[in-house]
Amino acid sequence: MEGPLSGVRVTEFTWVLAGPFCTRTLVDMGAEVIKVEARTRPDPHRRYVNRFYDIPDPFPYGAFDNWNRDKLSFTVNARDPEGLKLIKDLIAVSDVVAENFRGGVLDRWGLSFEEMRRACPDIIYLSMSGYGQTGPYKDYPSHFHIPQGMSGYTQLSGYEDDVPVVAGAMGDTMAGLQGAAAICMALEHRNVTGRGQFIDSPQLTAMTHVMGSAYLEYEANGREPRPNGNRMPHPAAFVEGAFRCQGEERWVAIGVYTEEEWPLFCRAIERDDLLRDPRFAGVPDRLRHWRDLEQDVEGWTQERSAEEAMDILQEAGIQAVVIENIQDMMERDPQLKERGFYVDAWHHDRNIDTLTIERGVPRFSDTPKEVRRGAPVIGEHNEYVLGELLGLPQRRIDKLQESGVFF
Repeated sequence: MEGPLSGVRVTEFTWVLAGPFCTRTLVDMGAEVIKVEARTRPDPHRRYVNRFYDIPDPFPYGAFDNWNRDKLSFTVNARDPEGLKLIKDLIAVSDVVAENFRGGVLDRWGLSFEEMRRACPDIIYLSMSGYGQTGPYKDYPSHFHIPQGMSGYTQLSGYEDDVPVVAGAMGDTMAGLQGAAAICMALEHRNVTGRGQFIDSPQLTAMTHVMGSAYLEYEANGREPRPNGNRMPHPAAFVEGAFRCQGEERWVAIGVYTEEEWPLFCRAIERDDLLRDPRFAGVPDRLRHWRDLEQDVEGWTQERSAEEAMDILQEAGIQAVVIENIQDMMERDPQLKERGFYVDAWHHDRNIDTLTIERGVPRFSDTPKEVRRGAPVIGEHNEYVLGELLGLPQRRIDKLQESGVFF
């Protein structure tokens, strides 16, 4: 089997990260995803190279390969009437259309939901704009961390009494996962009713959707949550956060949450004296003196490697893990290695041959899906789309090529 979504075809107009992450999730579950681009304006990640570090010859495909592995590439000029017709013909043989442009872009192309339904009456159309198709911000551009700021996520990232911290592209990946889940639910609805539908799943609400504890703090207690730095916002946690270990930038994450765990933890770090210390006698005392407690804990972790600290605490029944860097994850982590999380996928660049890349997250016992290749070369599957899917004769394809429809 080729995954639980085998037989589902997705025509995507996505770019950069949020949209491609959504459709990558679908392709990891077996869907056939056809990426539609124009050669004159391809996905910007095709040209993206991380130049933050001073690397003489940085790997030129990293971001694009990661978000677009196992997909197919079809190039067409949507502004040409013939090109627009070909897109509609492709939609006619598809199950899903996905895009993550700002509001109204596909409408202006002549590809509104109603136009798509004329081509395919039961089509499912996912729009993943930054702010949604309605409201005062619907036409605003959005990228990377921008919607995270409006969601409240950025405000809670960082240290108390310090500036908010931009924490990566959580908004993109969260929106992608929400979009993929929505498509799966719409496919199930279509299986039952025979009807497709339009899905408006913006990045803003994908992030605000996961701010639940902040809402409760404000609604129930009348307090506005503030950044906690290294301490997680769990009011009953005795020890929680990241603690420095031996070595350069080596850390262990620890969580102690219950009265039953408290003596186990103290004995594991060889500090029975903490059980008799009046500063830590009860939960309120530990919370009041948590800075002193963290200093005692870090005094123990700094004398050990992160791996040793994790093993000692886990053997005592305490939650603890190494805070791994990418090298740890790809080369040293025994759990990821045992599960075969990284695979060598075929790559079109002959100088590379294969590219080590992560698998999809779910492991399906009856419908497994393997990652086989990196991202496609632009226009690599034009002949497949035009000939096999749309049934155009070669003479017609050649004529369209000469007229610039596939530029």
